Amino acid sequence: MSLSAHKMYPDVDVLMEQIEEFDLHRHMVELQAYGFTIVPPEKLRLPEGFIVRLRSAIIAACERRNSIQLGDLKTVEALPETASSNSWDLLEEDDVFVEAATHPVCLTFVRWLLGQSAVLAGQSWIIKGKGAKALPLHNDNHGIPPGSGSIAHMCNTSWLCTDYTSSADGPTVFVPGSHNYGRATLPHESDLKETPFKCVPLIAEAGSLAVWNGNTWHAAEPRTSPGFRVTLVQTYMRSYMRPQTDYSVSCPAELLEKNPELERIAGKPLNPFADPRNPDPERIAPFMRAGTDPFA
Repeated sequence: MSLSAHKMYPDVDVLMEQIEEFDLHRHMVELQAYGFTIVPPEKLRLPEGFIVRLRSAIIAACERRNSIQLGDLKTVEALPETASSNSWDLLEEDDVFVEAATHPVCLTFVRWLLGQSAVLAGQSWIIKGKGAKALPLHNDNHGIPPGSGSIAHMCNTSWLCTDYTSSADGPTVFVPGSHNYGRATLPHESDLKETPFKCVPLIAEAGSLAVWNGNTWHAAEPRTSPGFRVTLVQTYMRSYMRPQTDYSVSCPAELLEKNPELERIAGKPLNPFADPRNPDPERIAPFMRAGTDPFA
């Protein structure tokens, strides 16, 4: 009999049941020990054609927003400089972005790291073509000072929309265990060519989901192969953090009402009287409970 069967710790019980349902035990251990994990497509139970739809929606949004043509994703030799411009706030572009943000496996990891009251902080694409330079080592806990505790304050979930087959593709790389350092990189540590830290590349097929703790050090290698890689990057935060996008305000009410899970991760203003759609002061209860329980 599993401990979750006792139903004594609801915020954790539901997570344990989801970990069991999707066979995520190894991935949760990797996330706790190494600070990152890569979930293969077969464990995600994706709807047929999901990754093709997601990749197509990213490319279409990029081309429309920036008035460009990207070309063939496998053979193009150079991308327009604006391919990474205007890449935020995608939920209203296509239903597939809502599906990506609310995928049950994705949210199981998010709530394991950040608690049941975690909120979506931002959603953006990365389109990386041949000649793209390396990205230095960094973490995503921008503005959080050293000594902020051992719990995660934010996390990143990235949908791989193209294959990451080798270093030539310009993949993300991670420093295993760096989420335990509790600080950002220093200048002499961030250059991939000079850093004393060993990095592990993200090598995985399209349709995989990469998840990492916001404090995990990561970088990206330069891309030398033709074509371009496409990734949807999603960041989530604890409810007391200031998100890149306040979806509780920016999301149309009809979109939230149609997607209850999206409404949940959009969060609500912490001032209980700031939103005329829901003036109930009890809605801040999950935020208050998080002060005593990291899984709340």
